[in-house]
Amino acid sequence: MVGEIVFHLGDCKTGTTSIQRTLAAGKVTSAGRSVIYSTRSHHIPLASTLNRAAEAKFADKRFSDLAQKLQRSSADTAIVSAETFEFVDPRKLEQMIDRHLAPWKGKMRFISYVRPHADRMVSGFAERTKQGWHTGSMDDLADRFDKKGLLHFAPRFQRWRDTFGEAHSVRPMVRSLLRDGDVVNDFLHFVFEGESFSYEPVPVANESLTLSDLAALRRMHGVLERRAGSAAAVQAARRTFGWNLAILLSDLPKPEDAGKPRLHEALAHRLIETYREDAETVDRAFLGFEPGTGPLSKALHDAPARAVPAPQPIAAEAYFEPAALRMIDGTAELFARMLHDQPELMAKAMRVPGPGAVSAPSRPQNKGKGKPGPGRTPGARRAARLKGGPAGRKAQPASAAGRLARRLPKGLRRKLSPLRRYLP
Repeated sequence: MVGEIVFHLGDCKTGTTSIQRTLAAGKVTSAGRSVIYSTRSHHIPLASTLNRAAEAKFADKRFSDLAQKLQRSSADTAIVSAETFEFVDPRKLEQMIDRHLAPWKGKMRFISYVRPHADRMVSGFAERTKQGWHTGSMDDLADRFDKKGLLHFAPRFQRWRDTFGEAHSVRPMVRSLLRDGDVVNDFLHFVFEGESFSYEPVPVANESLTLSDLAALRRMHGVLERRAGSAAAVQAARRTFGWNLAILLSDLPKPEDAGKPRLHEALAHRLIETYREDAETVDRAFLGFEPGTGPLSKALHDAPARAVPAPQPIAAEAYFEPAALRMIDGTAELFARMLHDQPELMAKAMRVPGPGAVSAPSRPQNKGKGKPGPGRTPGARRAARLKGGPAGRKAQPASAAGRLARRLPKGLRRKLSPLRRYLP
């Protein structure tokens, strides 16, 4: 079995995608230590069982599956990475460790990266806007963050420290303080504890969006919310839509005068008043800096100097002519139809494969033993229908009942399918 487990806990917007893609590509090597990364992307489904009620029923299964993979491996270090551990109660993770990962108790390390408050506010606004979680202003989001305590980092880190002691480390997501200015290098230095290592960097799309990008996405999500419905599958497809459209937009040339989302001065001063004490506590208690000299305190102090004088407009009308708005609305209406009718299929089709990505295995078509016989494969069945079937039955034009059946929900369509032969 593996020798130890390193849990990479996030936070969100701290280079987690770069770390995960590098690990998933399998290009990390060290002469003195071997590693295993047991997923093709990330361990968010594992973390979700601990912070999402709908996923809780899968917790034992997913942690048991992880334990079995680690038992079978002879690697020195296993890495588990999910930025959504940020939203997990560490005591719940401790319970799963006791239940499924007990052989590695005392052989675990945990690391969180923390982004300064002002930067996290701006990146959080862009992230939630592109995925349709937030359609208001940055001030509105600041109210929500404050109410939920999402940017009060010190209490959360203290809960992890209380649960796992000195095994939990915190690193600042500040380029000048990262090893070689790179979060992947910094993280791997933590994993290998100073031993030499090498890795091949994996290109990661720069997902920074312009103000006009965000305004267009905000308007499109408004149409999708009104027209596509609120089913869980539709909501998930909307997030996939926003996420992957942002990646595509990031790869396209940007106008020279394109602006990026920024704090305005009044909000920057408000953040200072709200989070000054939290920044000082994180700097002192978790990063080891003297009061007032740490990276979070400095970044918060400098926020007004980097802010714009007034709030930036968020309405699409501020960036697009009527003809462009018409095209945005029409495109969103078309996507709304497709998301409403086939949300799972659309979500799958919209995903942008990353470097080294592996396609998900298709569902086995042969439910019996052995190979499918002649004419039993899905392709053969479709061909047979077009040619009139194995018995030479000629294809019939679609009846009114058939046309109606195709418009029914898939579940009801399957239930009625045995009766279609008796319908006129």
